[in-house]
Amino acid sequence: MSKNLFIVLFTMACISFSACSDNENNESDIHNPSPKEQWGPTAKGSDFTVPQLPDLYVNYWEYSYNVEANLALKISGEFPSCRYFSFSTYNDEGGEVISGMSDYEIKPDAGCVNPFVQTSNSRNTFTVYIVPATATDEQIAKLSSENIIKLGASIKKACLIIREYLGVDEYGGVELPSIQAYDINTMKEVMAPKRGTSNMWRDPNPLQPLWSDSETDVPFMLAPRGRFYPNNATDYLYCRTAIEDNQVMTWSFIPAPYPKSVEQYKDAPCRYWSMCFGTQLDTRSYYSVYDAQANVPDGQKVTFVLCVKQNPKLAEIEQAVANAKAAGQYIHLIVWDRERPSYFGPETPIGNCITIMYRNILPNSNWEHSISKMTITPYGDPVTSSRQDPEHMQADLALGEYGPRGTKVFTDEFLQNMSD
Repeated sequence: MSKNLFIVLFTMACISFSACSDNENNESDIHNPSPKEQWGPTAKGSDFTVPQLPDLYVNYWEYSYNVEANLALKISGEFPSCRYFSFSTYNDEGGEVISGMSDYEIKPDAGCVNPFVQTSNSRNTFTVYIVPATATDEQIAKLSSENIIKLGASIKKACLIIREYLGVDEYGGVELPSIQAYDINTMKEVMAPKRGTSNMWRDPNPLQPLWSDSETDVPFMLAPRGRFYPNNATDYLYCRTAIEDNQVMTWSFIPAPYPKSVEQYKDAPCRYWSMCFGTQLDTRSYYSVYDAQANVPDGQKVTFVLCVKQNPKLAEIEQAVANAKAAGQYIHLIVWDRERPSYFGPETPIGNCITIMYRNILPNSNWEHSISKMTITPYGDPVTSSRQDPEHMQADLALGEYGPRGTKVFTDEFLQNMSD
């Protein structure tokens, strides 16, 4: 081997070794997939693929991974333009929420502002760390951000979910945040875990009829957060009923006032509310009305009317609601098509067993009419359970005019009541 060839090979080996070693900032030359490859595809509440009765106006992205004792995830991104934005972590083996961080809680990077706290049209970035239960205070102090979400000690597989409500576009006008991984002991970057398949996509349990489905009195109750990947910053009033072809169900209540500007976010009774309608058959939502659509002035009542498309007097119902709206009522008609194909396929229609969800994001528990003040009613046989303490477990009794309660009547009675 010539002297010159030896020098060339030696130099190339040194360059190769340098490229695989840590740089001066103790960061490895790790090349993770692009953010859109790291996160799952956009899961839209509006495309009927997301289970567990989602809102139709929310987009989700999930990243499920096997938890390693010494691994911390660094999530770096730009604040999106939307009504509400959050990170939530779950035990992916069961669906229980571990922790989360809503938009206003996220401290921005140096030189930036949080646009969910202060109106801003600038580009504002953030950094969030997901750390294992074994992370010590000393290790956490070495991280480059104060935004820390800690996993539970028994979590073997975690699911991280981004939620965006009412975004300006599919991604809230920004790119999805990047995911990096660090060894919590050495603080050196390592390859981020490969995204696995989350259990959030599991099929629901088979529909089981309840005695209360046929009752004409339909109370709304506060739902438990449970094991269904709930938003840890949201409370839900819910009811379940079966609407027959010759029935109409109505309910009226004063909804929680929602903020009209970022500066109103802090003290608002809730950040966002919606009324969503889903089938117990596949736990998908098929109809939703959100606060701005309802267009109800603060402190005024809104009325919802629910019937099936197969009601033989549907045209008369539609005309009665139109007349009431023209007379100045804040009223919304939901026409449920029980023959509509479900997520399971056209051979399995959604049926007439409906769950209605009144969703309050970031409900202010200090507000005197907050649904957060109610006592939770467990799943199973909720109507029977709510009778143990109706003053605190049935919304209209606990919240007065701010709590809905459904009433089902035959169509002729509904039309007569509307004409009176």
